[in-house]
Amino acid sequence: MKKILLLILLVFSFSYSNSLGLTNTDLIILKKIKTLTDDTMMKYTLMAIAIKESSVGKKQINSVSNDYGLFQSNIKSVIRRQKVEDNPQNREYFARKLLTDVGFATANAIVEIDYWREIHKENWVRIWASYNTGWKFTSDTGVLYASSIFDIIKKLKFEYDL
Repeated sequence: MKKILLLILLVFSFSYSNSLGLTNTDLIILKKIKTLTDDTMMKYTLMAIAIKESSVGKKQINSVSNDYGLFQSNIKSVIRRQKVEDNPQNREYFARKLLTDVGFATANAIVEIDYWREIHKENWVRIWASYNTGWKFTSDTGVLYASSIFDIIKKLKFEYDL
């Protein structure tokens, strides 16, 4: 009986030990992201968004929505934040910068999260939903996105000890 119980525990442990499919390189990147702020919720939010949006940098371009970089920042939002004219040259320049300058990409993600954080008064479910859907945070898409971010954060904390 003890052997069967041990076997079940081992199978369960191995089944859920890497449910996000993270590689060693992914874990190194996530640990680096975690060092960028002292705010615990911001750390986990940034790590979860990097996983959800770009598979930790493996898919950094979404040409359909014009989102770029590790955190898939929308180019229109970035242009607006930079207070420059929205033209093809600036779109190309800032898209490339989001792809090649992790500091710039991270700063944009933090500014976006902080914007929604102020709007939603620390309601992280709404913050996560708004990161993806803006003012449509109560939509099915927003709610599902927030739920997936929460799920990723739980796994980061309990499976990966990040």
